[in-house]
Amino acid sequence: GLGKLIAFYDDNHISIDGDTEIAFTENVDKRFEALGWHVIWVKNGNNGYDEIRAAIKEAKAVTDKPTLIKVTTTIGYGSPNKANSYSVHGAALGEKEVEATRTNLGWPYGPFQVPDDVKSHWSRHTPEGAALESEWNTKFAAYEKKYPEEAAG
Repeated sequence: GLGKLIAFYDDNHISIDGDTEIAFTENVDKRFEALGWHVIWVKNGNNGYDEIRAAIKEAKAVTDKPTLIKVTTTIGYGSPNKANSYSVHGAALGEKEVEATRTNLGWPYGPFQVPDDVKSHWSRHTPEGAALESEWNTKFAAYEKKYPEEAAG
């Protein structure tokens, strides 16, 4: 079954043309529930880390059907002049707005600069990731050998 499938839906109410209300009135929760999915709503996707972790934990506990985690977010979160605006959908913030966002979020680091404590935290996961990748590559090689046509496309 699909009990291990967990999908995230970013519900920021913005499309490239503006607010989604102008063209999208569907109730995504109800559609997925009608399709037999387990649906969880995370109301604070901007910085509700504990709520997100709890939703993932709940989703992993549901093993008889797939789970949709709907996460309400603010597109361009932290950007003082473009947050919650269609102008941030599919377009770069621009140098001035990036700097304003850094200031607004209290982020003292420059572009592509990763703080040492963050690097240290993620580097602990490198061996596990490498082992999982190796396991996947072995499984895919066996699949590719057994089903070459399907694996090619």
